Amino acid sequence: MGRVVRWSRKLSVNKVAWFLRSWYVFLPACCFLPEMEGFSDRFLAPKWYGVVATIVIIAALESGLYLFRKGHDDWAVSDSGMGVRRGEYFAWGVSVAAACESLYVLFQFSQQQWRMGAGLTGTFDNPAGLALCLGLSLPFVRYLSESLNGSSTSRICVRALECLLVLGVLLSRSRTGLLCLLFYSLIVLCMQKKIRAGLKYTCVVVVCLAALFFVWNHKPDSTSGRMFILGRSWELISRKPWTGHGTGGFGREYMWVQGRYFAGHPESGYAWLADEVRHPLNEFALLWVDYGVAAPCVLLVCFVSVIVGLVRRKERFSSVCACSLFALFLFSCFSYPFKYPLSALVSVTALCSLLCPVWLHVSIQKFLAIGLCLCSFLLGLKLLSEFRHEREWSRVSECSLRGWSKQMMPHYERLYLHYKDNPYFLYNYAVEQFYAGCYVGAWRTAEECRKHWASYNLELLSGDICRKLERYGDALYHYRWASLMCPVRFAPLEGMYHVYRECGDSLHADSVSAVIGAKEVKVLSSEVVRIKEEVGRQTFR
Repeated sequence: MGRVVRWSRKLSVNKVAWFLRSWYVFLPACCFLPEMEGFSDRFLAPKWYGVVATIVIIAALESGLYLFRKGHDDWAVSDSGMGVRRGEYFAWGVSVAAACESLYVLFQFSQQQWRMGAGLTGTFDNPAGLALCLGLSLPFVRYLSESLNGSSTSRICVRALECLLVLGVLLSRSRTGLLCLLFYSLIVLCMQKKIRAGLKYTCVVVVCLAALFFVWNHKPDSTSGRMFILGRSWELISRKPWTGHGTGGFGREYMWVQGRYFAGHPESGYAWLADEVRHPLNEFALLWVDYGVAAPCVLLVCFVSVIVGLVRRKERFSSVCACSLFALFLFSCFSYPFKYPLSALVSVTALCSLLCPVWLHVSIQKFLAIGLCLCSFLLGLKLLSEFRHEREWSRVSECSLRGWSKQMMPHYERLYLHYKDNPYFLYNYAVEQFYAGCYVGAWRTAEECRKHWASYNLELLSGDICRKLERYGDALYHYRWASLMCPVRFAPLEGMYHVYRECGDSLHADSVSAVIGAKEVKVLSSEVVRIKEEVGRQTFR
């Protein structure tokens, strides 16, 4: 009878272990979820919610399996980092999801859902996100190709997956993605034992110099814009190099710095490139602006120490994690990779691969497992609460877009209690208050939003609100700041024109009308055509 009970218990534990493996496959797939309606950000929010929800489930299953398996180590952590089985299932999940993403990119290409000279985006909000996630996935595909023993058909299929991912990166036209492909190629070159060491080093130097030349000369306008952003970010850093501007400091301060620059340099060629900026396109610069010099140094030390630690272990999965982590480092220098959940997932995977052997020698494993179970429960409750508010905000925003702004005000007031520190919600709330005719409330909400966020759109909205309140001096102030922040835009000039007309100032109204008529168009749109026709050819009567 005792043997039957033990056998039954072992069978139930094995079922839980198999169920857990399926979640390790599903976890990376959540990072490639397509855009979905019902979220404030239909591209990123579904991915983040899917990843966090899956992590909660995995944490609960892992802790429960450890606490109740009682000697059955079918799914136990081994000395090989995360555990061979966990690593393989995670690699399969990443590879298959990335392959499906690449197929979708090919479908976009076949349907010509792209502009000449622009990269494809797949299920992401821009080409950089696509290139990042495919670039981080490539080492795991290589891991699978090296892990498969025997069947040549399986190896051919995995190689085909690898080529598919490379093609997806190329179609994204991301320069950082191309740098990652170059980095992987150099690794493959260095692994070839038949090639002499001197020739390898020569190839590496030549290819690196060619890459630097390509990055600097390809898309020169984009390169100039990045240098401009880094220059203005350095102005922020130089003000508080040691302590930083605090959490969200870049978002609160950057656009003011950009506006002041164009106020002092009205003829600058950068005015043609300037736009709304929410990130310095460098994770180290962002941390320095927000938290001072120590923060980027800590991030750099973490990258170097984890990569070196993984390489020194000389195991296949650890080497794969190190390779993917170095690609993440490249993207951190030229983009905003931690906006996407796969970056966080790869970082955690690499850290677990490095620290799991330490777990085997910790004497308080049971207490840590209990803590993990409790944390997963609390995180699950928090996630449900956030998901409920997210869905409510999306529903209310959709109703407001249908012209029901005034009816949605009670719902916005209720959501405000939860999102009062979220600048994107505050801006959305101020916009809907404006369209509902609650101009005083819209002004107060806009002022509250300004404490968290400096934005061209917020200054433009503030100018419109002041115009409705007949505070024409304040309206001109905000329109001018909006025009300085993004000199290429026409909307602030239109707002200034209407203010002068309503004030009866014919001289300034005609002057602004002439400026609009002569202003060069960067991106032709129906709104620009309307402003050109309605304002640019008028004189005050």
